[in-house]
Parts: sequence; structure tokens; C-alpha cells
Amino acid sequence: MKPPCPAFRQIVAALLFVCSCAVSVGTSSLSPDAPGRDVVEAFAQAARGEPLRYVAIGGSITQASGPGWVGGWLRGQFPQSNVTVVNSGMSATGSALGIFRAERDIIAHQPDLVAIEYCVNDGSLTDEQCIRYMETLVVRLKSLPQPPAIVILEAAAKNGVNLARHRKVARHYGLLEVDFQAAVDAHLRAAGTSWETLFSDSVHPNKEGHAFYAGVMAKALQPLIEEARNKPGLAAVVKLPAQLSAKPLLLDARMVPLQGWNEASGAWRSENAPNSWYGRFFQGVLSADKPGAVLQIPFRGTAVGLFYALHKDFGSFYASVDGGMPAHVFTNNRHGYTLHVAADDLPAREHVLTVVLPSEAAIAGTPAGADDLKVGGAVKLGYLLVAGESEATRERSPAGAFDAGRLQTLRFETIPAARWSWTGPFPVQPGVDGKTPVDASRAIGQKFLSESGEGAPTFADWRTIDAEGSRVDFRALTGSDEPGVAYAATQFESAQGGAAILSVEVDYFAHLWLNGQRVLTLEGPHRVPIFLPVTLRPGSNELVIKVGAGSAGFNHRVRVAQ
Repeated sequence: MKPPCPAFRQIVAALLFVCSCAVSVGTSSLSPDAPGRDVVEAFAQAARGEPLRYVAIGGSITQASGPGWVGGWLRGQFPQSNVTVVNSGMSATGSALGIFRAERDIIAHQPDLVAIEYCVNDGSLTDEQCIRYMETLVVRLKSLPQPPAIVILEAAAKNGVNLARHRKVARHYGLLEVDFQAAVDAHLRAAGTSWETLFSDSVHPNKEGHAFYAGVMAKALQPLIEEARNKPGLAAVVKLPAQLSAKPLLLDARMVPLQGWNEASGAWRSENAPNSWYGRFFQGVLSADKPGAVLQIPFRGTAVGLFYALHKDFGSFYASVDGGMPAHVFTNNRHGYTLHVAADDLPAREHVLTVVLPSEAAIAGTPAGADDLKVGGAVKLGYLLVAGESEATRERSPAGAFDAGRLQTLRFETIPAARWSWTGPFPVQPGVDGKTPVDASRAIGQKFLSESGEGAPTFADWRTIDAEGSRVDFRALTGSDEPGVAYAATQFESAQGGAAILSVEVDYFAHLWLNGQRVLTLEGPHRVPIFLPVTLRPGSNELVIKVGAGSAGFNHRVRVAQ
């Protein structure tokens, strides 16, 4: 008999340590309706010598987990089975991209067991989005001809993590949950040690932390293995319960490579994948750097987006579906990759996604300070993200006002910081626990000036801002990093009035009034910048903004396109 490998010994040691903690990480109940029955079926097949294909998908926590934490341990448990392990972790991604990756990075491997770790990275999603995307993953996998077992991994964070959304989906579908947060908290209390013994930052386990996670996961799976060894070879019948999500699930979501796309103007060209560690996530790119370059992509479906490369030297693009209000997407806020979901609730028919690089005039008229992202520069698109094709018809969608020509002429004027007046900061009232809440969405809901109805706040003692640049930075103005709320007001001129767009950048959340009417409420996750259609009056127009911030951020900038 071969001696166990070092990794296996490390996992077992962690498992024995975890077993000494009173932590609920899964279920040891083997009743017919207990979570994890699908895992028992997968393990029973492996116990009979059939292959066991294990896929772990998640963000950077999974990406750094080696063989999905328990790949080597599973091989030790089932020496008679050909256990294959695929780590499909992809840093800085959550279930919003995961639903599009499912075909390529999970289903293609014909999995028998899938572990999904997205709790931490899904923190920026609304409850509706998070439940919809997680449910899409679960239902899509469970609807396969050979549906895999699914384990939901609930990773830990130093300040806690919102487990409720993933947990709601897991329990609705009877899936096994592995609660790493509870295990970590119990261990740190019992051992009297610090967070840093297991983690390199607020969420990423270090070497010891990954071994700890492996032990916790193995402990959750062990009783299911024991039952599987005595289970007859009966295939489980999958009966899915009623859908949780109010919106349709995106069960045919996929990634379509754009490399090789032949665009008529010649402004876009195919290139190899980025020459970096993250190049493995691309199948080449479609690239353009000429100001005003246009790319029009027809598609059928109900959802569409783009997956693209990021680099500090890259630029930005406008994206519009069917000529609707565009989004301004920057591809240079860091290195790596990310996605932009342009729409996820479209009518099931033909649409057009239009991508336009800002014009030379737009680039010239945009602030270029040290803290400003570049507007002009190369854009490198990797994949079209599309879903909803299965139910779509060939009916064409009507075209809106923002066609390619209008996007090419879009130009914004920035309101300088020195033209704003401000008041604050107002400290956020303590929460029910007596502590100041760091949740900016709670801070923004507290009223400090008169905000009757939808009318703009009124205040007499506004202070001027003596600062260069275009961003109003309340942290710099106040010298404080405490959670709080501040107000700012300004006026700008419009020669003729009429339709316009406000480009609003705010960190964290905000309420915005134009000429006494509230036109924007940001109390949850949002893209930056927000493009907001408004109607200006001839002559002077007044803007008032209320900004709420938690432990960081606390600034805003507004630009106007008339």
C-alpha cells in the first residue's frame, strides 16, 4: 500500500482539528430528504468503480485551491475509480459570469460532482440578481441528461459575508452546503488566534487556510461517502421544485468568441490572447483603438454582455442595445478582465449590440487628472455573452435614438469641483447594535436636510470648494474616513434646454435632484458612470446631490451632454 501523499496528510490533519470544533458544516443525517442525496449517488457510482468527474467553479478563492480542496482526498477515498479534477476557478468573477461560463467550464467536462463558490464575489449583486444567477446554474446543471451532484461552498470573510441568497437557493433545491464562515469563526474562537493565521487578507486563505477549508469540506462529505459504499446502484430521479426567481432563468447562457470576427470597416482586428497569466481565459480578442470605431453585433436572445481585457493603458467604449441609453464602459481600472452585462431582460427576439469608441472630441473634452481613467485607447473584447436564444424569434427590435452615429458624436462637459458648494459631513446614526453602520445604503437613507417629498434638500449655509479637478472628494474636504453623508449643489447653463444626458460617478451611493425633482436614487450596487436621460430647462439648471459613504470612497463627479 502506498503511503499517503503530503497533501493528503495535511488535509487529514486539518480535518481532525476541525472535528474538535462544534461547527455545522453540512449534514450527518442520512434521511431520504437530507441535503446531499445527490452527492451520495455520485459517490455510490465511484464506489462501484465508475469514473468520478469533479469540477470546482468560483472566484480567486477557488482558483488558488489546487484540486478544488478535496480532489486528492477524493482519489484517496475512491482508489478504484478514475477521479478527474478540474479547477475552473477564475479570480474576480462571480455567478454573473458563471452562468455564461457554465457550458465551457463545467458542462464540457461531463461532471458528476460540482462545487460552486461564489458567495464572496456575489456581494456586489442585488438579491434578485444573485438568486437568479445561482438558480440558473443549479437548474441548468440539474437539467442535464446526466445531472451532477452540487455542493454550495460558503466562503468566509473577515467582516462576514451575505450567505442568505446562496443558502436560499441551496435549501430550495436540497443541496449540501459547506459553511466555511461558521467553521472559521468557531476555530478562531476555540484556538484564541487571529484571522491572519488562516488568511492573507480579508477573504483569501493562505496555505494553512486552504488546508483548513479542505478539512472542513472533507468532514462534510465523509458521512455521504460512508453511506455511498453501502448503496445499491439506483440512479436518482431529479424532480425540480418551482422556480424561486421572478424573472426567467438564463439556461442557455454561453460565451461566444469574438476573435475572428470580420468587421466591414476594418477598424476592428483579431489578435492573440493577452500575454499575461489571465490570457488563458481568452480565445484571442477583437481589438480596436481608432476613435469613433464602430462594432455592431446582431444577436437573438434576452440577455447580452461582453467579456473584455483590462489594462491601465487601454481605453473605454460606449455600449448600447437597440439604440437604447448607452453605458460608458472603462477597460483600464485595473489589469485583468471583467464583464459588462448590457441587458438581461430583453424581449425574446432579434437585437443589435452597438459598441463605439469615444470620438477624438470626446477624448479631448474629458478630464485627464491623476485620478481619472483614460477615455481614449485600445479596447480588446474577448467574448460576446448571450442568453435566451432558445425562446427567441426572428422579429426585429425597434431602433432607439442612440445609433452608432449619435454615439460617435457624444461629448460631455464636466462640472468642475470648484463650481460645487457643499455641506456636511453628517455622522451616520448608530444602528441597533449601538455601532455606526458601515453600510452606505443605510447611511443614504438618513435625512439631515429638509427632503420633503421629492423636492431637493434646502440649506442656506453652503460652503465653497477650493479644489482643482472635477471630482468632489468629501474625504479630502472633511479629513475624516468615518461613515457619513454630505450634500453638494451646483448650477449650470443650457442655451436651449431639452433632452440631455447626465454622466454621474459616485462612490458609494447617492440621491440626485435636478431642478427640484429627484432624478436618480442609488442605494445598491451600480456601474460607474451612470448615464441618466434628463430634460433641461433653458437657462440655469440646478443640481443637488446627497452622497453616503461607508468605510471608503465618498466622492462624486457629474458631466453633462446636451
